[in-house]
Amino acid sequence: MTEARPVHDQLTTLDLLCSRALDAEHGGPGTGASGPGYRIAELAREEAAAVLAALRAPLAHRWGEPEAHTLADRDRSEIPEPWAFLGTLADEALVWRLVSHSDDRRLALALTHDTPTRLLALVTTADLP
Repeated sequence: MTEARPVHDQLTTLDLLCSRALDAEHGGPGTGASGPGYRIAELAREEAAAVLAALRAPLAHRWGEPEAHTLADRDRSEIPEPWAFLGTLADEALVWRLVSHSDDRRLALALTHDTPTRLLALVTTADLP
């Protein structure tokens, strides 16, 4: 399998994740975690950092350069959900504003600090902390 194929698959997964309706309550249908105004899913477990690096250019082409946000070393009580939840799993995230959506969504990609490292995707309407 070539490197372009997994990136294509990941972009397709992200397109589906970004286009789905966001749940009004915790635990909606589908894989991953969800709650009011957000959905989070695992994109990659093997070579997660390489997948993130490969996704960055096509996503920047769509939505511009991401903002890097530190989630670690912050008082979790001051961070709104779902950012606080993501902060329990990852120390930082790359965040894009999805200008093609009318409900002001953001896409965050983050590498977890557990082993093996996973690449998570968060789609949300929640403001950044």
